[in-house]
Parts: sequence; C-alpha cells; structure tokens
Amino acid sequence: MASKKTDAGDGDKKKSADAGIHYEDQFAVWQPNDFKLADVPENASVNGDTYVSALDALQDKLRELQLAFLYNRLKGVIVFEGWDAAGKGGVIRRMTSVMDPRAVRVWPISAPDEREREEHYLQRFWRRLPPNGELGIFDRSWYGRVLVERVEEFATREEWGRAYTEINSFEASLASDGFRLVKIFLHVGHDVQAQRFRDRLHDPLKQWKLTPDDLRNRSKRDVYEEAVEEMVRRTSAPNAPWHMVPANDKKFARLAAISTIVRSLGASIDFKPPALSPEFLEQAKKELGPDKQ
Repeated sequence: MASKKTDAGDGDKKKSADAGIHYEDQFAVWQPNDFKLADVPENASVNGDTYVSALDALQDKLRELQLAFLYNRLKGVIVFEGWDAAGKGGVIRRMTSVMDPRAVRVWPISAPDEREREEHYLQRFWRRLPPNGELGIFDRSWYGRVLVERVEEFATREEWGRAYTEINSFEASLASDGFRLVKIFLHVGHDVQAQRFRDRLHDPLKQWKLTPDDLRNRSKRDVYEEAVEEMVRRTSAPNAPWHMVPANDKKFARLAAISTIVRSLGASIDFKPPALSPEFLEQAKKELGPDKQ
C-alpha cells in the first residue's frame, strides 16, 4: 500500500471520512513488489451524517472536474475492478447521477462476443476510449485477462502471462496520448461478500445480480486472491497506480473512490471556467436584454 498507512485496521478504531484526507495517498500502491491483500484495512467506515455531507461535497467537485475536462479538452479513463458485490455499481451510480450524460460513458464489460474473441483482447477497449472532453468509466476492464480469464482458463498461461507487459504498454500509450487514468479496486472481505450474496438471494429486486458464476468465483477465492495480488504487483505503475479501496463499508468505499478519482484526474487542472469573450457578452446583452435581477 501507500507509504502513509491508514489506521483503520488498528484494534476497534474506525476510519472516518475526513474531507481533508487524501484517499489517493492512503490506498495507492506505490511500492507494489511486496503487496498483499492483507495490507488493505478491513474496518474502514464512516458514520451516516458525515457520509451525506461528504458525498454532496465530492459530487460538487465531480461536476467541476467534468466541466474542467470539457473546457480543457481533456480525456479521462476510470477503471473499476473488485470482488463481486463489492459495490462498483453503487460508486458509479453516485458519480453519473450528477454528471452530464453527454460527456461521460459507462462501459459494463462482460465476456467478449464471437467477433471480439477473434481479435486481440485489447482491441475492444481501444474502440471504447473517450474522445477529448469526455470521461470513460469501465465497470471491469482489460484486467479480466489476468483475473477471470486466467483463473477460469479462458486464456492460456502464455496468453495471460504476457498480458502484464501488454497492459503496461497499453496504459503507457494512453498516458503518452494525453489520457488521464485512475484505477480503483474495491476490496470486500469473504464474510461480508457472503452476507451481501444472501441479501441478494432474498431480495426480489436484486436476485438477478446473483448468478451461478458468482458462486463459482467465490468458491475459488484463494486462486483469485493470488491473481489479484500478482496483478497489482506487476501493473501498479508510478503513472497508473492501483488504489486498493476498503469496501466492507459501502459508504466509506464510495467516498474514498470518488475522492481518489477527483484528486487523481484533477491534479494540476485549472477548474475555473474560461472567461467569456467581450464579443460574446455584447452579443448576449443585445439578444437577451439587461439583467433584471
């Protein structure tokens, strides 16, 4: 994890959501060689009152970030990975609900179709990259190659083995082309995941979310943990670190993830809107008349 450790896992202490805390520093993996999932604190949490006010503030900053990308013709990519039922969809909904849908696109990534299986696995992601002024959100991503495709043997050892180098090159190419990239992994404990699965099983509105694949994946948790840890060790780079966000408390995870996204994508960007030209102001005055307020 980051050199600055969180105390969320110490004894009975619980991490509160402090607007002054830089979560992108708290949970970034800057020294990946010895990373283990056990490093991610399990009991990071936030109280309800703090959550509401902090979320409102972060959503305001998210709007400003999107406008800054529009003004400056920037392009950003947000990658979400994590365990089933870790809360990826909840974070994404709380982002997109306050953003202009014309300048953000969410890509829920599932298994490749027949045509995509005939192509290099990165090809379908190249096609989904956002243009200038827009943000692309990937709900799962090219990391499937070294996670589910590795564990379920949809890719050969040779294929997923070389994918780490391919992915690092792909992300370096994005950076060279001006993309801003942030990668979030939501980590939820085995027992908490089981409870969320049980909740889905008994909720008619959420039963569709629980599939045989989810249960199969859960039965292979140890193998998936090995794949996740190797993924982080081999693809957490200085210009594209993994942010391993504790997600046993969904509200904390939402704040930590959105804060990380805003600060990471917004680094060194001027959030102020460009000044309106005198010519435009004069045209508006003639067309609209004087301000009556």
